[in-house]
Amino acid sequence: MTPQEDAEEIWSDASISGIEKYIAGSQEHRTQFWTAGAGWYAKNLKDEQLDLISYLYHLNKRISICKSLARMMEDEEVSLRDAAKLLKTLMSDNPPKKLSRTSND
Repeated sequence: MTPQEDAEEIWSDASISGIEKYIAGSQEHRTQFWTAGAGWYAKNLKDEQLDLISYLYHLNKRISICKSLARMMEDEEVSLRDAAKLLKTLMSDNPPKKLSRTSND
């Protein structure tokens, strides 16, 4: 693969995904996105940036766990079956779990 091919693949995927997300969001929220005021865009961009920090933090945690798991597998400290189970959980598409209700709520 060349840098050109890599770039084309990345940006083609981003373009297709972006268009699909934009249209789905427009239909879901029944809005004309381009009509918002600058303040609305700024507030929502700030919210998205804050979300990104949390996502990156937890992604880095998952990467660290995967590295530790790889070391444990090399040292035969964990079975392949147990490692596979953990990797499936770490790499899943599952959304965050809901908060559990306690009797103190």
